[in-house]
Amino acid sequence: MGKINNISSDFAISKALSLINKEARLPENVFNNKWDDYLFFEPDNIFDEKFIDIKNILLNEEGAAKIALINLGNMPGGYGGDPSAVLLDKRTMRSEYISLLMGDGSPNNWIFLMDRYVCASDKGNWCIYCEKENDIAVLAVRTTLHKFTILRLQKFLRATSIKAIYEEKSDSFFNFGKLVSSWKTNLAVSYR
Repeated sequence: MGKINNISSDFAISKALSLINKEARLPENVFNNKWDDYLFFEPDNIFDEKFIDIKNILLNEEGAAKIALINLGNMPGGYGGDPSAVLLDKRTMRSEYISLLMGDGSPNNWIFLMDRYVCASDKGNWCIYCEKENDIAVLAVRTTLHKFTILRLQKFLRATSIKAIYEEKSDSFFNFGKLVSSWKTNLAVSYR
């Protein structure tokens, strides 16, 4: 069942935080360790009820128990205190997820905050990092995920691989061409 928690000893939260460098910001590579591909997409896909479909795909693929979505705040290294996390499992429904993101309906809810977020399961075969202020999110994947699953994720998230950063394709989901030239170059170097 989903809920918003302060950071605790939950393994999904610990795993998610271990997969990124909290001091890094895009276009720098924010991920720790080696990943096989990086799929870029618009952050709104995380903060939509359809993200529950993505959650279900990932939980089933990995045999994971939980997924943690963590608000890192907007400062380097995150908030001064512990950030908040939404924990999702197989029972988390669309309406519950949106309710958690909406909170009390104030402008301080996660749907409106222009913060940074990280999302991962307790297995750690994938990780999402998001900077809402820059309107960009990235899913790092390992080849331990089936190719068919990765293709489904690309479709659901409307994501484009970093490998296509210099391809001018009209059918690309994420348009790297909308990025400032220097930012795009730095992104290509950081994520090659």
